[in-house]
Amino acid sequence: MTVKVKTFENIAVNKREALRYAGGGDACGEILPIFNECVSLAEASTKNRVCYKILPVSVKGSLCDFGEFSLFSKDLAKNLGSCNRVILFAATVGVELDRLILRFGKISPTKALLLQAIGSERAESLCDEFCSWIEQELKVKLKPRFSAGYGDLPLEAQKQIFASLDCAKNIGVTLNDSLLMSPSKSVTAFVGIEEFL
Repeated sequence: MTVKVKTFENIAVNKREALRYAGGGDACGEILPIFNECVSLAEASTKNRVCYKILPVSVKGSLCDFGEFSLFSKDLAKNLGSCNRVILFAATVGVELDRLILRFGKISPTKALLLQAIGSERAESLCDEFCSWIEQELKVKLKPRFSAGYGDLPLEAQKQIFASLDCAKNIGVTLNDSLLMSPSKSVTAFVGIEEFL
């Protein structure tokens, strides 16, 4: 199965969602200009890239067989039970945002916190944009995303995901020995193809 790469431009920031990630309500008063500055910094520094492939899936009990590899997970099996194909993907907003967070961590903890929250929103919005694009491109309906570390799917599943997608080569995302991704604002997930429209 061939790995494909897709780049997305100009995904609007959901400011309300970013503030939720920051643990706040509405940005007002003194924080508003700082928040807006951080949004501008994040928008200028993100490089939205996704690598993906379509795999067959066969579910038997808690075993999910993807042809290239298999995983045991009752929760993933439940999610993919009605599917015979799945999209495996990795998405990242790039390393520059990590550099900004590190830099501001030393000089402005408030900006670092806001950039962390905006980065999380950016990664989630990228995944949403990718899934919407796939639904339109392939004319399919997708199941909800399911990532390693969710439910009973262990983080160790990242090793098979990274090997299958060659994330380092295709979008510059690496996995360390502690199973943390770099850049940090990156996501991997399975998305079952529920039906063709």
